[in-house]
Amino acid sequence: MICFLIQMLELFGVVLLRFRPIARLWGWWLVGVNVACLWFITHIEAQVVLAVTAIAVGGQTLIYRRIGFTRILGTTHYLWLPMFAWMATRIDTIASEPGLANWLLLLSATNMVSLVVDTIDAVRFLRGERAPYYRWSLAN
Repeated sequence: MICFLIQMLELFGVVLLRFRPIARLWGWWLVGVNVACLWFITHIEAQVVLAVTAIAVGGQTLIYRRIGFTRILGTTHYLWLPMFAWMATRIDTIASEPGLANWLLLLSATNMVSLVVDTIDAVRFLRGERAPYYRWSLAN
């Protein structure tokens, strides 16, 4: 369990500290918008975002643990699609809470941009770009 947590921290370290500047800013933005669910945690929608985020990060950690920081990591973000489909069925409830609605709009726009990048990365992985391209330890 400790090893898993360390690898999860390494994964976040790569994204938030080792990426090139623009990608690093995007990483901070993506994490920040998703973690903002804690601001709305009394709402079921925010609880679902937190759960889906935890599952995605867990999946990414397992992939990272097995094959390193490869272009396939972002495929765990596809869990967002059923989450947003479910939220669409709750649009009336969400609309009655303007702060929640604004955050969810920002979240969906941010996550959809991320899914475009993730899809490009997955295609590149499937076409043969399978080597890890970032590492936490500079010695590796």
